Amino acid sequence: MYYDNALLVLINGFASNSVWLDRLMILVSEYGPLIFGAYLIGLWFSGDSTSIEKNRRRALYAFFAALLALGINQVIGGFWFRDRPYVHNPVHRLLPATPDASFPSDHAAGSFAIASGVTYGQRIGGALLTLLAMLVVVSRVYVGLHYPSDVLGGMVIGLLSSWFIERNKLLLEKPITWLLDIWSRIEDMIPLLSQER
Repeated sequence: MYYDNALLVLINGFASNSVWLDRLMILVSEYGPLIFGAYLIGLWFSGDSTSIEKNRRRALYAFFAALLALGINQVIGGFWFRDRPYVHNPVHRLLPATPDASFPSDHAAGSFAIASGVTYGQRIGGALLTLLAMLVVVSRVYVGLHYPSDVLGGMVIGLLSSWFIERNKLLLEKPITWLLDIWSRIEDMIPLLSQER
């Protein structure tokens, strides 16, 4: 608890001292998750005829990992509600207050689940997403919305979720095949979406 508060004070202490750094951290904290979503969409549409299905499966694995991580977070938050740091500490809060539980961090869980899920199939893309995920978790403490242990807990949940999905891909074979089949039908109806144009 002492180290958690000490790290919060250290990281959040940089807030409100630099306009450009504040803006960067606010942007990363608010819109970082959108970049992960955009990457998965880009991955879905990338590749040639031999790699497109592999890329789409990788995007779905990462997506399911994020869903699992966020689901676990909801369960934990339902059993043990931790107040946000600004409730009990004089932090520099740069973003609006939020009513949900502070622990574990959804941003950290989702970011690391997707980054790790992508890394299993694409090292470079996964490495870049992991760097972004690290920036996201720092930004959440910087803007005063999370304790360091919140983002650490979310990070662990995200990593474990992607590991679980990777180890149990066969369990997802039917729903993934079903989703790919539905998309194939959509492509037949809307040729513009097809890679074979």
